[in-house]
Amino acid sequence: MRRQVIARRGGNISPMKSARDLVPTGPYQEQLRQFDLREIDAEDTHSLFHRKYMARLTRVIEVIKQELAPGSTVLEIGCSQANASLLLAEAGYRTIGLDIRADALQYALSKYQHGEFHCVTGSAEALPFPAETFDAVILGELLEHCAEPGAILRECTRPLRSGGIVVVTTPNGDYIANRKPLYDLEAAGSTQLTKYQFGPAGEDHLFAFTLTSLCQVLAAAGFEVVQRGYLGSVVYSDRLGRMKGMFSPQRLELLSGLVNRTPMLSRLLSHTLIGVGRKK
Repeated sequence: MRRQVIARRGGNISPMKSARDLVPTGPYQEQLRQFDLREIDAEDTHSLFHRKYMARLTRVIEVIKQELAPGSTVLEIGCSQANASLLLAEAGYRTIGLDIRADALQYALSKYQHGEFHCVTGSAEALPFPAETFDAVILGELLEHCAEPGAILRECTRPLRSGGIVVVTTPNGDYIANRKPLYDLEAAGSTQLTKYQFGPAGEDHLFAFTLTSLCQVLAAAGFEVVQRGYLGSVVYSDRLGRMKGMFSPQRLELLSGLVNRTPMLSRLLSHTLIGVGRKK
């Protein structure tokens, strides 16, 4: 596939635009806008979609800032709305959002305001970048869509500089409400899985990882696992109704963080896994 490269540098110093201010140019862009309106730009800051998404996004950005100085290069694979890339660009990082769909990248660019942000069309299976290009790679909610997660992670090692990191988030297969089969290394790459991979909607997950299997697939791909844990929790559930409304968003974050850090609770009550691997 011929790649399309679009760059944005400079611009004004306003934060990226809200989805409420955008006019999509097609049905897929409208779908992405609806995701944004439920997630990063939600009016109801107590909603499950918003709290789960922000828990992931905030933690990914925190990891990048902890590990890398501004000016470092960051690749977000399967970026879709590219919110992590846009926010990191505003914080002084040099970011590239890669997606297989050009209309997704055009949507991301419509939100751009400032910083160094580039877009590239391409596939996670064959990254269109030379070796030793990036300091970090972000795989946010992507591996559960891939027939061969290990192959995707191995491909990530090539454009990563030595000592660079990969940051992975993915749904928690041990969560009490999970209905997806758990990741099976032996079944990975089967014809049936390959047929359905890389779908654009959230319901097309092929399987779910446990924290153990996520760390195993990272290690097998050549990464040293330097951080791992849980994000989000049942505390965010809309089923709590009025009880959840009694707490401020900040209090919800504190309660959810407590669940995430409690071994007897986190495995079953946390929505999301995070794993950070360092290229050896």
